[in-house]
Amino acid sequence: MAVYTYTKQIPIGEEYDVIVAGAGPSGVAAAIASARTGAKTLLLERSGAPGGMWTGGLVNPLFDGENKTGIMREILTELKEQNAFGGFWNITYNFETLKGILDEKLAVSGVTVLYDTTLTDVRKEGNRVTGIVAQEKGGEVLYPCKVAVDCTGDAYLTYLSGGAYDVGGKNGECQSMTLMFYVGGVTFMQQGANDLSKMIDEAVEKYGLNYRLPFRQPYVIRIPNTDTAVVQLTHMYGVNPLSTREISQAYAEGRKQAREVFHVMKTYIPEFKDMELLLTAPMLGIRESRRIVGEYTLTVEDLVEGRKPKDSLCICTFNIDVHQANSVEQKNRGVQPYGIPYRSLIPKGLEGLLVAGKTISGSHEAMASYRVTGNCVAMGEGAGKAAALAALTCRSVRDVDINEIIPR
Repeated sequence: MAVYTYTKQIPIGEEYDVIVAGAGPSGVAAAIASARTGAKTLLLERSGAPGGMWTGGLVNPLFDGENKTGIMREILTELKEQNAFGGFWNITYNFETLKGILDEKLAVSGVTVLYDTTLTDVRKEGNRVTGIVAQEKGGEVLYPCKVAVDCTGDAYLTYLSGGAYDVGGKNGECQSMTLMFYVGGVTFMQQGANDLSKMIDEAVEKYGLNYRLPFRQPYVIRIPNTDTAVVQLTHMYGVNPLSTREISQAYAEGRKQAREVFHVMKTYIPEFKDMELLLTAPMLGIRESRRIVGEYTLTVEDLVEGRKPKDSLCICTFNIDVHQANSVEQKNRGVQPYGIPYRSLIPKGLEGLLVAGKTISGSHEAMASYRVTGNCVAMGEGAGKAAALAALTCRSVRDVDINEIIPR
């Protein structure tokens, strides 16, 4: 590829103690925790709303959340108070209600939020991140900071900072991707993993349809106290999560799969005769992307043996759930309750930077457990508080003790 080199001047914006990149479950929690700790906090988000996979990806249910304290518990309490939590497996939420809850919590906490803003570069002094370059409507702006938190979902901030990372399994293969879609007019309540696939298989056979499910464990996930649901069914295989071209094709393929199965369900399955297709998710569900190389790398052995390091930020219980790169079947493995060590959030060789969410330091298989959103919130909260403490006391993030982050 040819290279074009150029130099330009960009304005320097307001300085912050902590800047969080990405307003998904981990990023929102990180920003709130940072601001509550007393740090001047900026949250950057490329879309127009907080919540990431919760509100843009329409990802339900909310796994591994009810065993958490702190911000995750606050969010669940408020969802329940607004009659917006329950439904499918009793852990499903109304994503529009959640969007409002997150807006309010960010505002009350004093976080400055910039939507429609894209991370384009970082400023470094030696190996320390000292600022974030953001693309706004008026052009690029450099925002100086003391500590940054990478909650981008693909470790993009770490990548721009020169941090080491891994992608996928032994051969680089990543989990398949899903584009959720939202439907109305639904009275059917799915119980078992095979309910929907069996109904579709029977319709295909009965009517001689030229249709094949892209995934063998699809779900109709009812939104509590409504006649709407999100459907987890589309699957795109072999997509490179670091290729914009391939991701763009995956979006189009996901919408195509959603239209095809919607037609089959509404036309040939009586339980769905009143169903309407309301929305395909604005955000693609990318289960796996970069994983940083951190001060500690979580392994499958950590999970199945239930190890709980002294610097654990939270306890996780979700099973190892691999949506395979080249198979319509899931691969699952149980775990014992295990801890996420703070060290796994610290990128090797970099200062002034923490990472939270599915891109922390862990193996391909281990990530398939801790990637769910309840865990991401807890990681984000820990990272945000640690970042604020480091910034306010002029310390390295490595010198922040777990007992300061989570009083025992």
